[in-house]
Amino acid sequence: MKDLGDLHYFLGVEVQTNEKGLLLSQTKYALDLLQRAFMTDAKPISIPFVVSQHLSAEGKLFSDPTLFRSLVGALQHLTITRPDLSFSVNSICQFMHAPTVGHFHALKRILHYVKGTSHHGLQLHKQSIHDLITYSYVDWACCLDTRHSTTGYAIFFYDNLISWSSKKQSIVSHSSAEVKYRFLAIATIDIA
Repeated sequence: MKDLGDLHYFLGVEVQTNEKGLLLSQTKYALDLLQRAFMTDAKPISIPFVVSQHLSAEGKLFSDPTLFRSLVGALQHLTITRPDLSFSVNSICQFMHAPTVGHFHALKRILHYVKGTSHHGLQLHKQSIHDLITYSYVDWACCLDTRHSTTGYAIFFYDNLISWSSKKQSIVSHSSAEVKYRFLAIATIDIA
């Protein structure tokens, strides 16, 4: 066994030491993904997903579902250091079995966002304070096809994001109170 020095690159994740601690990023991976999607010259945008946009299974099928699945899978890997992409990537992942042209446009919007934010990453701070803080969001019955709710949360250990999730619940809730209660139980299990 030998000491190879400080960590700089591991499984596609770049590690940079700065005055705050460590910055984990996937800049090279994001740029390679844009090249694979023929979007290296794409115009960057500041929002990956239109909040009021709810994707549906209806519409004209996309002509190359293999390309769609490949790009979505690559975006899933990018969420390792980019929790800001979790919700939008999760939204398009739900349609991998039969992607439509509308789903591909949503995918391209995410890639435009990645173009403008390829240098973003996950900052890990070196701190001695031990506070655990959780933020959550629930969108009741937002899926137009199934009426399932989408939930999301982010758990911070002081300033360090240590866990996050954004997913559709497995059952249909009858009220916004029910969906919040179910979600609270899920988030509590992750904290414990």
